[in-house]
Amino acid sequence: MSAFVAWLGAVMAACGVVFPHLRGAALGGLILSASALALARRAKPLRASTVLPVVLAAVYAIAVRCPREFRADSVSYFSYLRSVVYDRDLSFANEWTDFGYSPDTPTETGYQPNAQSVGPAILWSPFYLAAHLAVRAASLVVDSNRYLADGYSAPYLGAVAVGTLTIGVLGAAALARVLSRYFGWPVAVVAVAGTIVTSPVLYYLFVVPTMAHGVSFGIGGLFVWSWERARREPSLSSWLTLGGLLGLLTLSRWQAAVYVIWVGALAAHDLVARRTKSVWLLAAAGVALSTFVPQVLAWKVLFGRFFLLPQGTGYLTPTSSYFFHALFSANHGLFTWTPALILGLVGLFVGLRRDLLFFGGALAVFVATAWVNGSVPPWDVDGGDAFGARRFDIAVPLLALGMGSALGLSNRILSRVPLLAPAGLLVVFALWNVGFIKLFRARKYEEMAPLARVAGDQVQQLQAGVKTAAERLFGAAGAAWVYRFFSAEYFYTIFNRSGTIDLWQADERYLLDGWGSRSRRIARPPFRRALYPEACVRIPLEEPFDLRVEVQARLPEHLSQQTLSLAANGRIAGTAELASDWSSAFFLVPEALLMPGENRLCLGFSKAPPPHLEEPVAAEVTRIQLP
Repeated sequence: MSAFVAWLGAVMAACGVVFPHLRGAALGGLILSASALALARRAKPLRASTVLPVVLAAVYAIAVRCPREFRADSVSYFSYLRSVVYDRDLSFANEWTDFGYSPDTPTETGYQPNAQSVGPAILWSPFYLAAHLAVRAASLVVDSNRYLADGYSAPYLGAVAVGTLTIGVLGAAALARVLSRYFGWPVAVVAVAGTIVTSPVLYYLFVVPTMAHGVSFGIGGLFVWSWERARREPSLSSWLTLGGLLGLLTLSRWQAAVYVIWVGALAAHDLVARRTKSVWLLAAAGVALSTFVPQVLAWKVLFGRFFLLPQGTGYLTPTSSYFFHALFSANHGLFTWTPALILGLVGLFVGLRRDLLFFGGALAVFVATAWVNGSVPPWDVDGGDAFGARRFDIAVPLLALGMGSALGLSNRILSRVPLLAPAGLLVVFALWNVGFIKLFRARKYEEMAPLARVAGDQVQQLQAGVKTAAERLFGAAGAAWVYRFFSAEYFYTIFNRSGTIDLWQADERYLLDGWGSRSRRIARPPFRRALYPEACVRIPLEEPFDLRVEVQARLPEHLSQQTLSLAANGRIAGTAELASDWSSAFFLVPEALLMPGENRLCLGFSKAPPPHLEEPVAAEVTRIQLP
């Protein structure tokens, strides 16, 4: 009964992801599942049938709070699903147009080319179809106008997200099951969870679930479980499962074919040891090849050939690999963007002494994956519009195994607090990863991510978060203390003794939002364009006082009138009319509007510029002078 209630809560939470107007159902489902788990714990030992739905409900509840994006190759993966279900074909031109993309040049068969895999669409289809039935049923019973049953509306994209998250959780659970046999459940859970939250997979599970990477991670985890099962309990059934998962993993990400190395090693070992039969291996190979048939048929329809490299001849060049670039580069290198994963690699080496076939096979597949990922042209090694090294999605389950091995070693060394120190380290790396994702979503690092810049931006995010918390708890005094702790750069000190902000030369220390490009015309003072509706600077003061402010500005050529207002921390201190020639506007900001620490001083504008301008310039400002 408790398992049924727990699963009911998970379904309820999933509805919160699928239907935006039912967001609250995610939290309600989590509470229901957690209550069932609490009751089951009192009555008998916990079972996976009760724990798993609670984990799913928790993941769905997190997903509801994380705004999703439909970007990069999402349209390619999603189009397979929508086109087959609604149009009964593989003609994607209408899907691309409906999503606002320009269709590519048709292939020789007359179809829109699609260089992505068909596997994710197949795995998403049960969730997608369930959402379709729910939307159609709701249109008949409740509100026919809330969601369109067109295959594009929010429930359809939400259903795909639920599919990716579900597969990801199943894969993670399978990985934890395998690691628990080696190192126990505490290490297994910390290793798997720590690997996910410190890797690119976190981004592709929660932010862009409409790509293949979250799905590939989940299938990869199930493959690892299946490999370990075929080794531990060799039988026709276990080998057929292993073959099917190999085919499914390759159907989702073609480079996963390198997993054949690991399967081949197990097959050779068991044949020599007479633990398996040749007919089992042949049957497993047949299942793997059969599972890949949908991709072969799609290629035949789209490109006129059963086997090809959709990106074009010469796209993959194994003899010219950017192996180390793929691993160590500020331009989307795996260990540069997500440094915690290097612990997983170290752990694979550590595990060689414990189980050469298991950890050695995983290490060989990881190296092969890195080689393949580095064998693409230099302009595409970074993976395009990607958070981190997204093409290592199939290798992240292997690094989770290595993470478990590393934590197991830590357990032996740190006998008193075996998991406390490494778990704390993983929390730090997880916070780094979450902060990096936030910066990436803000389009601050679309290509290269120099470590010094990223570290600086991360500290700024940390400072802003701590300031918000301190301000809520302790008011202005808390915000002032946080600024003193993190910065202590105040006007009228060596930071800026004159109290002058030269807008031509001003750097990021002063400027906040609302500033445009700079200009330095002949016979005129250099200036910076202030954008409508407001342009802001930061003024850090050790102690507040009545502040006299002079703003030297003028009207831009496209405006005949403009009223300038000065606001301190969101409260207006005064207004003035701008002239067409350079002139000074004077304001007095009372001490009561200021606070110790950082103050936000904003120039507000009454008139909007014409809409045809590239920049909405409301004024041209050369200097802000404080007393």
